[in-house]
Amino acid sequence: MFNNYYLKDLHTTVFDIETTGLFHSRDCIINAGFCSSMGDVWQNFTEDPTDEKRVVTEALERIAEADAVVTYNGDTFDLPFLLRRAQKYGLCEKLPLLWSVDLYRWLKKYWPLAPSMKSLSQKSVEEAMGLSDKRDDEIPGGDCIPLYNYYLQTKDEKAKQTILLHNADDVRQLARIAWKCSFLPYHTIAFREGFLFKAGARKILANGSEFKKNALVTQAKLESGLIPVSAYEDQYHLEYDMFTGKALLEIFPSEEQQFLYADLEKIPGASEACKKLPGFHSGYLVLAENGEPDYRSCNALAKAVLSAYFAD
Repeated sequence: MFNNYYLKDLHTTVFDIETTGLFHSRDCIINAGFCSSMGDVWQNFTEDPTDEKRVVTEALERIAEADAVVTYNGDTFDLPFLLRRAQKYGLCEKLPLLWSVDLYRWLKKYWPLAPSMKSLSQKSVEEAMGLSDKRDDEIPGGDCIPLYNYYLQTKDEKAKQTILLHNADDVRQLARIAWKCSFLPYHTIAFREGFLFKAGARKILANGSEFKKNALVTQAKLESGLIPVSAYEDQYHLEYDMFTGKALLEIFPSEEQQFLYADLEKIPGASEACKKLPGFHSGYLVLAENGEPDYRSCNALAKAVLSAYFAD
């Protein structure tokens, strides 16, 4: 997964937290764990409740260095929980621009085996992928809470190390799952769910695309404060709001028989970026055939136009 077309040039990290419960308003982070694609683990442990601000601060610094963060149910839990704890300490009001790769969501929607599985817990996925024997930890995740309470009372180093081992195995196993996910339809996922790319040093997060009345529509997110853009050309429209950092790109392909195609000579940045694609022919890029999008071509064209306008 880490070397697929969309992630191979990005700084990607795996992220997981252990917490004292599910509610960010009253619970805290026990431990924050990160893992590289090659299995190198970095962890930060909350020694007592007054230490949580340091752990949150350093976790945010790690995330800010990344372009993409791989989690398991992180869109629903890990990332929102971290943000709410950061807000409690006045550290930030939003996370930096990044690509959240929630493997739970991706597997649930795009893994052919998922519908037949009784559970899509991370350990169930590890078992289905033949990774169960890679774990060394001795406890289920729920046991971290009483163990942590015991550690706060006794400072028993063994309790701490048991929690850290569980978390380390979680992030290492998630990295292994990611490597096993070469079967995922990455062009389809990038089209529907979005993807992050760089235009020079600037990050642009495409939040997903769709066809509306044969127009290819892509919503994107950039840093705020750039020069506003309102471009209305025959082949495309592009608007960027400097206050929100949101951009909306609409590309209007031509239609002939069963094909929707774009004239690359009339779209900035597209010719060189897209002419090596399988759907490129004689100056035109096929975006859909018989109503079925060519996801790779659609993603590449949106990337090319946004890069042409916003590259630093």
